[in-house]
Amino acid sequence: MGLLPFGFEEALLAVLLLLALSALAGGFGALVGLGGGIFVVPILVVVFDVDIHLAVAASLVGVIGASLGSAATHVEEGLTDLRIGMFLETATAAGGLLGAIVAVTLLAGASQVLVLAFVPVVLAAAFLMPRPNAADVRPDPAPDPLADRLRLHGAYFNQRQRREIPYRVTGTSVGLALTGLSGFGSGLLGIGGGLFNVPAMHGFMNVPIRVAATTSSLMIGVTAAAGAFVYLFAGDLSLTLVAPIVLGLTLGSYVGTALQPRFRAVTLSRMFLGVLPIAAGLMLLRGLGWL
Repeated sequence: MGLLPFGFEEALLAVLLLLALSALAGGFGALVGLGGGIFVVPILVVVFDVDIHLAVAASLVGVIGASLGSAATHVEEGLTDLRIGMFLETATAAGGLLGAIVAVTLLAGASQVLVLAFVPVVLAAAFLMPRPNAADVRPDPAPDPLADRLRLHGAYFNQRQRREIPYRVTGTSVGLALTGLSGFGSGLLGIGGGLFNVPAMHGFMNVPIRVAATTSSLMIGVTAAAGAFVYLFAGDLSLTLVAPIVLGLTLGSYVGTALQPRFRAVTLSRMFLGVLPIAAGLMLLRGLGWL
């Protein structure tokens, strides 16, 4: 179904509402490294009654804009770990391409299946995320020869604590597998990939949540681009949807990026966990025909 089936005034109001909601999604997504796609897809499907294939395609393009909006600032500030991001991107990009291919071929006529698939994917990410009261980094993680060989260990300057916090990376094989799954979910459902990127880096690889969130913000753009190309060739990209979403997510991501240093790590974890059941619940109700 199209977004603008009404007259000019109604269409303009719909576009402005979508722009505003996308900006909110982009701002919150930049705070926790989700990219906003997890909110955009439910917004389009539930609020605007858009077919999920079109919603996923538009969300992926919007996530690219959100990633560009936040990644440059985080890289300049030294919060993004480029080495970890490039290492994990090999898995997420491949997963994003595969997920999009599955969505436009095997599940091309199964919109309801994709809507319901959104729910367990989102809840799985919530389960994998460490609880908010857990330590941000473990001082003595298990040794990881691959992390040593690739020199993935690092440090970042915490503005709230006014000190540099070092971290040693571990669990690279688990992290690589989870981010591959993240990419697949991104291409399949348009959720950007941050759902699993952040738990993979923070929960299994011992990366501080600030660094995990900012590195995820960089990664999701590349992952989304891999999936977006597939939807483009499948004819699922609607400029009517894409334009306000890209603008809203990009503007919102700048605001979220500026605000992120003001939040404590435990607050970011709680925010990450708090929004996932809401997004999953909306899509569940929609999939069951109750919305």
